[in-house]
Amino acid sequence: MKNIYLLDTNIVSEFSKDVPNQNITELYKIRKDLCAISAVTWQELTKGVTRLSEGRKKQYLKNCLSQIEESFPIIPYDKFASQICGEIQAKMESKGKPVPFSDSQIAATALSNGMILVTHNTQDFKTIQENSFLQMEDWFE
Repeated sequence: MKNIYLLDTNIVSEFSKDVPNQNITELYKIRKDLCAISAVTWQELTKGVTRLSEGRKKQYLKNCLSQIEESFPIIPYDKFASQICGEIQAKMESKGKPVPFSDSQIAATALSNGMILVTHNTQDFKTIQENSFLQMEDWFE
């Protein structure tokens, strides 16, 4: 089955919380076979865990990372995505609306794979969406 939903870092992070957002967990249960994460999201999650001091929280989050790795296909940031990312960044800069590099990489991964980006940070991707074919959903709502 084809992956349709590209889950942003803030969505995947919900699964590590003691009480994750119920709407996210319900929608994920229904659509879990259609979900994936980007290599950029994997990088952000790994960075977040790695920079923590050793302790129970870090160990817990390492275990969460292992479960995420087993649960989600990780979509690579490839040549096509990087081309789209470069075009998005240049277009946004020319309009005086630069976007964060990691956000443009995640958006480009969704676009290059024909996926819907699932994020709670819709404002972060709004200018990209307005200037591309990026589709978004916010599962918090």
